[in-house]
Amino acid sequence: MGAIAMGQTTCGLLIGSGAAIGLRCGNGNKGVPEEHAPDRERAIAGVARLYRAFLKEFGSTDCRKLCGCDYTDPEDIERRKRSEDWKETCDVFLEFVMTRCNAMARDGKI
Repeated sequence: MGAIAMGQTTCGLLIGSGAAIGLRCGNGNKGVPEEHAPDRERAIAGVARLYRAFLKEFGSTDCRKLCGCDYTDPEDIERRKRSEDWKETCDVFLEFVMTRCNAMARDGKI
């Protein structure tokens, strides 16, 4: 349900990936992120790298612009379900995000 069932914020894939990158970079650390500056900086750089690449590829990070659905409108949600247009939008975004995150992990960047 686009952008946390609202469609009026950043793509949920980016929000979730940002949290996952932070968790990966801080894995095993105790305390707050500020106490682990190198891991914190690596997480910040990884999230920024992902967002910049996504924005360059798709022109926006805004859910409604990306998918063309107003998730606050039940009729628009039904239209989206019937048309299955998420296959050309959200599924493409998911593949992009997963590919980028896997590459950053493989390259030791996150």
